[in-house]
Amino acid sequence: MTPSGFSRRSVLQALAASGCVAPGFAWAQAAAGDLNIALLSQNSGNFATHGEVVFKGATIALEERGHTILGRKINLLRRDDEGKPAIGVRRLTELVETSQVKFFIGNASSAVGLAESEIAAREKIVQYAGGGSDEFTGARCNPYTFQWSASPYTASSTTLEYVRKAHPNAKRVYTLTVDYAFGHSLLKYTREAAPELGFELAGNDMHPLGERQYTQYFNKALAVKPDVILLLTAGSDFLAAVRQLSSYGLKKVIVAAPWAAELDELKELTPQMRAGLILGLNYHSSINTPVNKAFVAAAAKRYQMLPTYAMAYAYDTFRTIFLAMEKAKSVDSTAVARVMEGMQLDSVHGPTSIDARTHQTNRPYYVCLCKQPDAQKNDQDIADLVFQGDKPQPAALNQCSRT
Repeated sequence: MTPSGFSRRSVLQALAASGCVAPGFAWAQAAAGDLNIALLSQNSGNFATHGEVVFKGATIALEERGHTILGRKINLLRRDDEGKPAIGVRRLTELVETSQVKFFIGNASSAVGLAESEIAAREKIVQYAGGGSDEFTGARCNPYTFQWSASPYTASSTTLEYVRKAHPNAKRVYTLTVDYAFGHSLLKYTREAAPELGFELAGNDMHPLGERQYTQYFNKALAVKPDVILLLTAGSDFLAAVRQLSSYGLKKVIVAAPWAAELDELKELTPQMRAGLILGLNYHSSINTPVNKAFVAAAAKRYQMLPTYAMAYAYDTFRTIFLAMEKAKSVDSTAVARVMEGMQLDSVHGPTSIDARTHQTNRPYYVCLCKQPDAQKNDQDIADLVFQGDKPQPAALNQCSRT
């Protein structure tokens, strides 16, 4: 806001109406005909590693099209949301007011992404989210927010399906859950899926985001003699928890996490710490589809690395938005959002669709098993892709009120 209480947008609109706008007068406005799109992600805090990796995936999507769409030059604008909802909202609002952004991605934190979804709905901006909360496509669904990551129901059920398959005698599950929207969603659906697969939930503890001392939780968990410890946490919280759990020298307790870390992040753990971990993943570079093979080749050529979840998320979301723009023959956000509703396409996952009402991307979820130290061929050979599932969230559990 200006000191007088007017927003920069209202000032521009008033000046334009009076014919008093000088040529080129604007706050970081795009050149005539340019299309500004935005990447808001975390470069500090619990998901700090995501920021640069997401940018790499977005860059590949733009380079694939020569940085143009429908004859317009595409400008990618980057902002750090710092993992804080208030900062994410402020920076998105600034991008809307100063740069006329109508399309954005990049939310590693569900809390930040959900706060930004309110701006998306109000300003009619297409948001293709990557957080893990079911509220994006549930209670807080809106006409402009879409969700690329798998439903947390799909993540929880797929991970537990593999645990049941690999460990048919496992019975008792103890959960450790991060205390915000992401963790709440995973816990909610673990409680739905576990009994259906013959598991007994032996207990749960909530921990705050940014927790660094987990022994109190593990002492309590191990006292009830669980067969499985299920970590419903992610990022640096997950890594800290695994480091401390490894000191217990557990041999018979299965450690699994439906949605915890990218394989690249696991390099922060020693091979001994991560050996035998069962991890749910939104993406794996070995997915055998034409789109993914081309994407993996582009990542190897451009960055000399295998793509990870964050990179694939940025690539696939922008690629989908661009396809929708072509189909709509427009860069108008409302027209593009309408095309995305019910859209069917080939993505990195293969045949993919977007639910017309909830805006959930219907795609597979993957499970990896971390290798024993002596089985690793090199420092990239961390885990094998061992399972995938695509069981959707039951309609009765979805709270989206859109029709």
